[in-house]
Amino acid sequence: MLAVRGSDTLAQYNRRVKMVPASNVKLITTGLALRQLGPDWRFSTSLAYSGKITDGVLEGDLYILGGGDPTTGSGSPCADLLPKTFGSWMTLLTEAGIKEIRGNIVGDARFFKRPSQGLSWQAEDLGYNYGAGPSGLNFFENAQRFCVTPSVEGKSPSVRPLYPDTPWMSYMNMAVTGPARSGNSIYYLNNEYAPVGEFQGSFPSDRKSYTLEGSNSFGAYTCAYYFYNYLCDNGIAVHGRYADVSPLGLVRTDLLFSDIGPAAAHAESLTPIGKKQSPTVAQIVRDTNYESDNFYAESLFNMLAVSLYGHADRELSERAVYQLLKDMGLRTDGACQLLDGSGLSRKDYVSPDFFVSFLRKMYLSPEREPYVESLPSPGSKSTLQNRLPKAPDDVKERIKMKSGSMNGVRSFSGYILPASGNDSKPIVFSIITNNVSGPTYKVAAIIDEIILSLAQEP
Repeated sequence: MLAVRGSDTLAQYNRRVKMVPASNVKLITTGLALRQLGPDWRFSTSLAYSGKITDGVLEGDLYILGGGDPTTGSGSPCADLLPKTFGSWMTLLTEAGIKEIRGNIVGDARFFKRPSQGLSWQAEDLGYNYGAGPSGLNFFENAQRFCVTPSVEGKSPSVRPLYPDTPWMSYMNMAVTGPARSGNSIYYLNNEYAPVGEFQGSFPSDRKSYTLEGSNSFGAYTCAYYFYNYLCDNGIAVHGRYADVSPLGLVRTDLLFSDIGPAAAHAESLTPIGKKQSPTVAQIVRDTNYESDNFYAESLFNMLAVSLYGHADRELSERAVYQLLKDMGLRTDGACQLLDGSGLSRKDYVSPDFFVSFLRKMYLSPEREPYVESLPSPGSKSTLQNRLPKAPDDVKERIKMKSGSMNGVRSFSGYILPASGNDSKPIVFSIITNNVSGPTYKVAAIIDEIILSLAQEP
């Protein structure tokens, strides 16, 4: 841990030891995004078409050209509601004179290169919503909800898809209903190579229905499906099908066959119709840190590479992070190793000393205001809602920090701002614990006491 105020060190222990920081990685990702992209920058999603328009009829395919926007169809506070998004897209079609489409609605996710998920992420995380990876075109943060209801002990529980609707998926339910008062270990397996999902694990017989938050490997296809239905329901007939672009670059109307179909058009060869922009980076960064949103963080991680190199894959995104940290005057050797933007990888290692150095740089940067405001306070409607429950409100309001947790890991890093009328500098701190063998809530309670003691420093 390390806590400093100006040039004074208030507390330290193993400050230079690299540790797994979990979601504290988002502090670095969001800070770099604000610096490199700018608080007012926005993602763009464009509509374009192949073929030609004759008397209001598009003789060709309509492409939804993703630009990496993570908020499309998302339920996060900053995101537009889906009817507003689709309504703006339909307005673009109307303004282009399109009343009928004799082709496909193609979701094009090629803006970010595959794979969408981190190669160092654990397999057990990939089927959950927090392990969903962003592509160039997303929908509902590439997640899917299922309702799980227990059955007779020894039999499979009922598993029913809730949202989004994915009629192309086949599900194998290999889970079992366990004894009363047993643990819930049900999990979901899926990947982008076939429209098949599998449920495994055990679900207690005495538990009420439960919503399982899974990942959806076909976000672009899902987006095309929902927009296809929206157009048909709102008076624009579509005579083709909904589709995406397969890994081989083909227009794919059936997810079982990635090697069948015509070649997808290159974006440069299409006729543009218009585009819709996302919320600002400042808004996305706030939701990322308040909700600890892995999907948003990984999207920003990808965009850092696009901003520097013109395109993104995971290796380029890693390189972009190191380059931008170097540009800030921060040395990463022996202090910082990052393989993703969310902290889901257990191969991420950062020392408390490095976090404090980064946080101090951000506090002195032109992006200080949106950055500090993006960090929640204990007791706020965020991942910190239950932190420091006994602390006075005026103390909690001065603490702006990010939490991080995974099995055996608890971390908290951020700022303690001076009280009103106090001209002292903020306290900058980073507390990371690894290899916790006992209940992590007990460790978190001890860390709460440390942070509260720091906040009560004169």
